[in-house]
This record gives sequence, C-alpha cells and structure tokens, in this order.
Amino acid sequence: MDDKKEKFVSFAEKARKKLEERKKQRKEGLHIPDLEEEITITALTDQEFADISAFSEDDSINDKYMIYMSSPELQELAKELKESGDIKNYYEVADIFKRADRRKIAKRILEISGIYEESDIEVIKETEEVKN
Repeated sequence: MDDKKEKFVSFAEKARKKLEERKKQRKEGLHIPDLEEEITITALTDQEFADISAFSEDDSINDKYMIYMSSPELQELAKELKESGDIKNYYEVADIFKRADRRKIAKRILEISGIYEESDIEVIKETEEVKN
C-alpha cells in the first residue's frame, strides 16, 4: 500500500472512532442543594440546540426549555405538574430552581454539550492567494 493510501486509511479509522465517541451522549448528575434533590442532565445534540435556540426570543425561556429538555427527571416531573395544573407549559418545571441555579444548570448543559470547547487547530501551511 502506498504512503498516501496508508495515511487515508489511518485518517478514516480515526474519523470512525471520533464519530462513535460523538454518538455517545454525555450525562452528568447534579445535586441541587436548594431542593435536596439530584437530577441528571444530558448533552444536547446539534439539532436539539438549534430547536432550543429557535424556541423563543426570550433567553430565559430558552434556558428553561433547555433545562427541561436535558433532564429526564424534569420531563417526568413536568408531566405530573402539567396534569395537576401547577404549570401551563412543560418548560415551566425549571421554575422550581432559583434563577442563579437555572443559570448554572444551563451553563453546565452547554459545557457538556461542547458549546464552550476551544479549538486546537493549527495552521501548518499558508496558501498563496490565487492570481487571475
């Protein structure tokens, strides 16, 4: 096998491994001292993040929706609270948290979703501008 083909095979294998890694949804448990409860949050997919961003023009509502979408326990609780008439919309379940806790939970969801990741790409060769 020539060198170019060998490099491509290696690159393809690394790509497959990265795709498998990215398919695994990261989860994290959070302890909420104000409620003396724990919740699970899961990382958002690109599509979920896009849906949440388009949900409302109000960032605080989007944060509530993101927290609701990211936590299976909150989704279950929201169903119960909606059925009992305690909340009108499912995302309002996030109102059980004080504002500072909502901000921290939302930030943590974004962190485990890779939204705040820094790129480590390096330029190794600059190309010359093509002249006409």
